[in-house]
Amino acid sequence: MKKMDFTERLNLYLEGGMIQPEDIADIQAIIAMFDTKYHIVLQEENADTFIAHLCAALGRTASGEAVEPLPPEVKAELEGLDSYPKSKEMLQEVMAAARHRLNETEQDYALLHINNLIARLSEEQPQLD
Repeated sequence: MKKMDFTERLNLYLEGGMIQPEDIADIQAIIAMFDTKYHIVLQEENADTFIAHLCAALGRTASGEAVEPLPPEVKAELEGLDSYPKSKEMLQEVMAAARHRLNETEQDYALLHINNLIARLSEEQPQLD
């Protein structure tokens, strides 16, 4: 089975007005950062939800649309995960790779998706733990 990149998804989001052309550059920079810094190749099979969230978050940030904060119990559960420190580091790298900053609420959701990504990848590559 051929591994899928995000070109088709990003083009659909662009055509639908969810993201702008500069957001594609940010997403591509984030994908490249995961590859170079963490040796993680993000593709549809392992990071579809994470990339979809980043695109939605970038679109909401540009339009000024707010989202409800993570419920406190979800945030507490997230902070209790073994992968939380690594996800915080990865989020800082994501923010450094992108030109557009996400607000704190969007960053909390990004952390949730990064932790899910770590969990998904650790099932495939246990050495990521």
